[in-house]
Amino acid sequence: MKKSLKLTRCALLCAAAVVLSMLESALPVPIFFLPGCRLGLANLAVIVAIPIVGAGGAVSVCVVKSLFILVARGVMAGFMSFCGGAVSLAVMLLLFYIKQFGYVGVSIASAAAHNTAQLAAAALIMWDIRVFSFLWLYLLLSIAAGTVTGFVAGVCVPPLCKVLNTLDRGLGSGTNKS
Repeated sequence: MKKSLKLTRCALLCAAAVVLSMLESALPVPIFFLPGCRLGLANLAVIVAIPIVGAGGAVSVCVVKSLFILVARGVMAGFMSFCGGAVSLAVMLLLFYIKQFGYVGVSIASAAAHNTAQLAAAALIMWDIRVFSFLWLYLLLSIAAGTVTGFVAGVCVPPLCKVLNTLDRGLGSGTNKS
């Protein structure tokens, strides 16, 4: 894939992550949800980035997403986003590499890793390990959120890859050059 094409796709996925993060922030959070608990819509852009632009592009999407949260919500939220995103991305890359899990399995595992890393960051910030008393609840919510995000990724990624591969072949043949 040409560098300019990969860069363009990566930029579009970064924009999608930012828009999904903004959309998620605008959604009302029910009272029974824990502080900071979200569906993880922006992580959908990271999951999609792995097969579309590779590991390096997915890292870029993850970093841009965390930088946006840093600017929009402050240092603590940015730090928590970076910690959760980095661990979550590592889990995604590992599970995609071993090819034993579908999108739902990868998404559930990465959501659990994200929540665990964020609790670790909170424990570090507050210097109090009692925040891990909520881990069981965050892990249950990871199953629900990861299932939704993984299902959406599983529905969207295969046709998107097919369309992009078709476009790549068209661009490579010289018939669609601008």
